[in-house]
Amino acid sequence: MMKNVAFTPWTGKYYFENGYNNIKILVMGESHYCENCDECDDYKKCGITTTVIESYLKYKNGNGQHKSWMTTFTRFTNIFFGKHCDTEEINIFWNSVLFYNYVQKSTGGTRQSPTEQMFKDSKMAFNEILNEYEPDIIIVWGKRLWSYLDLDNGYWGEEYILDEHGRKFYYFKCKTKNIPAYWIYHPSTSYLTYKHSKYLKRAMELV
Repeated sequence: MMKNVAFTPWTGKYYFENGYNNIKILVMGESHYCENCDECDDYKKCGITTTVIESYLKYKNGNGQHKSWMTTFTRFTNIFFGKHCDTEEINIFWNSVLFYNYVQKSTGGTRQSPTEQMFKDSKMAFNEILNEYEPDIIIVWGKRLWSYLDLDNGYWGEEYILDEHGRKFYYFKCKTKNIPAYWIYHPSTSYLTYKHSKYLKRAMELV
């Protein structure tokens, strides 16, 4: 039982079956924002993460309105594949992965960053996610989020991603295995570009 997880992750319908190309990918963002978060009566069972992805896929399938945050998911998918993806490819990908925002307390708005304490308070929830879903790789959105992760709960690997930073995998421990993690620039920023597609491809090949 995940006692510390406030936001239930989005779990693609193929995640536990085959994942994406037989790899279970955890795509991890930083935080949610919700103006009514403090008013929630059932905070421990918040389904906002699933609602976000469902809304995004409905829009991509022509059944919903576009919202500015949706561009983040489209940019990430395109850069992951190294090309402009069509609707079918987007549907298959997001139905094959796990998506989870690390911080387990909502911020009050789009421009409001989580506090240092909010990051610290989310550590146990992250460990519960790893033990419950056992991903094969974690793709972390953003250098700031990466800087707050507990890098004492694992070890650095030997495999170079061969990106411009010369980075290696960091392996987080869960109850059954060690899980490689790799951070990329947040897809909402201009720092993440198509040149990073080859680094993501390299990371997936090393799993």
